[in-house]
Amino acid sequence: MITVEQVETRAQLREFCADPAWMTPAEVASRVPLLRSDIVAWHRGKSWFPSPVTLLLARDAGGAVVGRCTVHSHADMDAKLGFPTLLFGALEFAHRDAFEALMSTVEEHAARTGKTHIMGPVSLLPNETGGVVVAGHEYPGFFDSAWNSPMVSHAFETSGFTPFSGGRTWEVDLGNVPAKRATAPALQEFAEVGVELLSPGRLGVRKVLNRVLPTLNEAFDPLPYYTPISAEQFASQTSGLELLMDPGLIVAAQEVGAEKFTPVASPDASSTPVAGFILTVPDPVEHLRATNGALSPTFAARLLRERLSQQRLATSAKDAVLIIQGSRPSVQGRGVVSLLARQLLSTLIQKNYRRLRITFIGEDNPGSEAIPRKAGGHPLHDIRFFLRKVYT
Repeated sequence: MITVEQVETRAQLREFCADPAWMTPAEVASRVPLLRSDIVAWHRGKSWFPSPVTLLLARDAGGAVVGRCTVHSHADMDAKLGFPTLLFGALEFAHRDAFEALMSTVEEHAARTGKTHIMGPVSLLPNETGGVVVAGHEYPGFFDSAWNSPMVSHAFETSGFTPFSGGRTWEVDLGNVPAKRATAPALQEFAEVGVELLSPGRLGVRKVLNRVLPTLNEAFDPLPYYTPISAEQFASQTSGLELLMDPGLIVAAQEVGAEKFTPVASPDASSTPVAGFILTVPDPVEHLRATNGALSPTFAARLLRERLSQQRLATSAKDAVLIIQGSRPSVQGRGVVSLLARQLLSTLIQKNYRRLRITFIGEDNPGSEAIPRKAGGHPLHDIRFFLRKVYT
């Protein structure tokens, strides 16, 4: 018999954060641990998320943990979907019985709070980490992406859930990028489409990121799974990333008239939204697996030494992860993101990265898929969110 309990004590929180004891070594080597600091913040009610986040543990008859998940809700997601929905995420389970016990508890929470559907897995929203890998299980996960075994996708596909929205992750072998795509654009190429390249530098990253947020919301608002990211959410999420960020991997452009073109714009030049952007970080997934989701001071110091020396260290990440990319609707069709992608690929190759992985690109966003495809990339994971009606 499986029982499900709410996490209340420190001991339960440690169990929620622990490596799943039921996973095989191969599964552990493919899993992507959530940041432990995020889980603790959810539990303590100190995250950016505006509603309470409840953590659940599933135990077998002997008291061993055999599963976990979160339950939470967000008014913006309800508005986007058009019906009240309880979200669940951070989902892991040992077997079908644990999955069914957790989903039954999620549905009970939904019924008590007037929700008509449950949806997930999302941690904490679809515009963050989430989804179920339904194909490509043989490829390990990477930072800010989902990974699960075939057992997990089978459970969703055979338990009354309906796929809600989907997409794919991608990988580009940086040693095989076509020369045309691996060459940084001339500054005049940016000028010809009415934009100029921004150079964040070490001290200007936050200023550029602040200008990215409105563009991000404009670009992704039409997508069915996307809810607007608030300034508080964006600050929280990117403050966690700032430890990882290499300023050279943040590429952005601002819109200007060609007659006003200057070689490299200062991030201080304007507070207006950027015209287009690509945010990329070194992939810390191996470190996260070794520490089960903790970004340690030692890891931070290593990244800092690398930045100061301007050299790739032998122990540093060889892969990079493209977190998100986009452009304002007013410049779409000009090829702004394509130019920024060439700038990024050239920089990654110069810095001796091995691979670029791209996080979830929605199936309804073919323009974004064109970037890795033109660079010689290939899809890795097919990912779906799942939705189920609650019957009371």
